Amino acid sequence: MHGPQEARSSSRHISTLQLVAYVLPGLPLAALGLPIVVHLPQFYASREIGLSLAVTGAVFSILRLLDVFIDPLMGYWSDRLRTRWGRRRPFVLAGTPILILGIWMVFVPGGHVSVTYLSFWLFLMYLGWSMTTIPHMSWGAELSGDYHERSRIYGWAQAATIAGMVGVLVVPAIMEYAGTYSLAVQILAMAIFAIILLIPSVVLCVGVLPEPEVKLKTHAPLLPTLKFLFKDGALRRVIAIDLIASTSGGSVGAMFFFFARYALDLPQWAGTLLLIYFVSGCVFIPFWIWLSRRVGKHRAMKASFVYTIVTMPLFFLIPNGSFGAAAIVFALTGMNYGAPSFLLRSMMADIADADAAANNAERAGLMYSFLALTNKFGLGWSVGIAFTLLAWIGFDPKTTNTHEAVMGLEYVFISLPIVLSFMNFVIISGYPLDEKKQQSFRDEIERRRAAQANGTADATSPVEKRGTGASVPSRGVPPFSAKENPT
Repeated sequence: MHGPQEARSSSRHISTLQLVAYVLPGLPLAALGLPIVVHLPQFYASREIGLSLAVTGAVFSILRLLDVFIDPLMGYWSDRLRTRWGRRRPFVLAGTPILILGIWMVFVPGGHVSVTYLSFWLFLMYLGWSMTTIPHMSWGAELSGDYHERSRIYGWAQAATIAGMVGVLVVPAIMEYAGTYSLAVQILAMAIFAIILLIPSVVLCVGVLPEPEVKLKTHAPLLPTLKFLFKDGALRRVIAIDLIASTSGGSVGAMFFFFARYALDLPQWAGTLLLIYFVSGCVFIPFWIWLSRRVGKHRAMKASFVYTIVTMPLFFLIPNGSFGAAAIVFALTGMNYGAPSFLLRSMMADIADADAAANNAERAGLMYSFLALTNKFGLGWSVGIAFTLLAWIGFDPKTTNTHEAVMGLEYVFISLPIVLSFMNFVIISGYPLDEKKQQSFRDEIERRRAAQANGTADATSPVEKRGTGASVPSRGVPPFSAKENPT
């Protein structure tokens, strides 16, 4: 097992084995995410379990809201931890068995199931999830200090995430094809599928991946640190974009089956169309990695938002009941599915560098916890936004809808992602960090590390001596201030 002394985050490229070791845990974790949202609430509110719909919804919603406190704490604590095995590795190792136990107890409940049972085990599963995913996400930022290599790392991690979603969609489809329609049995199969993948992928991850030695400061209390970090405009932009992008993706997912059934008249092909959409997103991840290398991350993201704005209207052209036309449009619109997610995570690593260079602090874990929260909130409230709009235009899946109501469904399904993508296009247009500026931050971080290794480190970095305006580009972005920094 690697120790923290065995690698430097400044190394430009990681090996193929290290890349595989990092991205593999994303596959089973993504495979768990879909049934938690789609299948488990339905399962616990079914006759087989017997909890009421309102109680089930309340338990899942309230426990998910606890992530507002849990996720930042996990990021904050993993930043502060110092062990011979590193900072991130112990959290991933400790969180995985908790997660597996929670998965089994929630996915495979035995005997009488009470509200207390569901609440306790669901909380434990969410706790293990946060302990594992947030340190793992921030670990990726520390594997390389290279601007483009980070896009490669997070791009392939996103491909593994999409592959996990495809895999968990295939499991119930295969079981239904074999004649097994029981929701309980399908959920059991999903749990086994995820656990079988999770154990070896985590073992490979913690056994192969190096962690850089950390000597920068991470001592400040959590609340002053949060207040300080949110003064940075680049960080606020990334958080806002991730929240809006998650809302856009969640709204499409919430309306997808309604759209396939009522607008396209293809209910029997809904699952296949969803698979086509995800597979297209996975296949085109290398293209977006290439584009970010050519034009920069924020410009590649702008292109992704423009692509959504241009391609979503193609849904209007699908003839009613035409699977071939629908398959083509879903493949086209899915091509940029994973781009914003991995580009934002790569950009967050650059923002963490800016903070480290200006303030002599390592806070990547805390920063990545913000992305975990925005993703969860965006996916969570997107259902309410989408369904409220559908109700407003008169669409009701429980009744026979008029032609006008179905047209309203089409317009909401197509226009909401367009509007949200335009908002993100405007926000990203002022993003200040590019490859040249990120490299200057890396140079300062390495200068300080070298000075510390030689015992000649001074208390003030050249970045701070030049004035804090040099630490983070000033164009629309409040600088990190060494004077205000609570480290």
